[in-house]
Amino acid sequence: MVFMKTVYLQLREDARKIVAGLPEPKFYKVFPDEVAAAKKMLASDPILLRVAKEITPLIEDDFGHGMLHSILVSQDAGALVQVEMNRHHGGTAPGEEIKRNMLLAQTAALLHDIKRKEKKHAEKGAVFAESFLKKEKYPFSLDEISLISAAIREHEAFKQKSNSIKDCKASLISDSLYDADKFRWGLDNFTHTVWDMVIFLKTPLNEFIKRYPGGMKKISQIKDTFRTNTGKIYGPDFISLGLATGERLFQIIEKKYI
Repeated sequence: MVFMKTVYLQLREDARKIVAGLPEPKFYKVFPDEVAAAKKMLASDPILLRVAKEITPLIEDDFGHGMLHSILVSQDAGALVQVEMNRHHGGTAPGEEIKRNMLLAQTAALLHDIKRKEKKHAEKGAVFAESFLKKEKYPFSLDEISLISAAIREHEAFKQKSNSIKDCKASLISDSLYDADKFRWGLDNFTHTVWDMVIFLKTPLNEFIKRYPGGMKKISQIKDTFRTNTGKIYGPDFISLGLATGERLFQIIEKKYI
């Protein structure tokens, strides 16, 4: 297993070199101000800082869905909220309303994978988030906590959104979380996620290679699941970049290990 881990770490390094030579996802080029605002909010808002601090000891970083993943999802969820609200309001959405919705989406994002290693992790994560925010007396209304919990419950890939998401605000929070999470199926999958998972699971290399084509197919299928208008436009680009990385990486795998 020591050798196997060494192989996976080398493949991770190979993947990161491939990614370094690829263009940045178009979403970040088109919406740099929104991304910067979401990053700033993550780094300065006292509620988000408190959530991050209190859940850091509870999130395990060895399965590809730790704090780095949650922070990146939170960043992009906050950016998506801004883009979607400004598009809907013709660029005139009230600033305080945008900030509040960003806070809800970014809080949901920080909490969304808190139960990632468990079966039905989205449902269990939603239950945890609701209890956590109430117990720790966060300054959210009961309706806002319900929105956060519902968004977490609805973030799992390939599962149809339930009828519990009924109004525009609930859809905005839920869909922004979902799309930001699925952005990670692109480049992040090959720079971080897959390697953490196979090392944690101690997956034999031959089994990893056997499952590789199926994994690539599943990544490709996520292209058609984005929910926000912005995600539908820019999400497939994240996935295409991830697939390009995966294809080039498999050429290396074929030469070295097949």
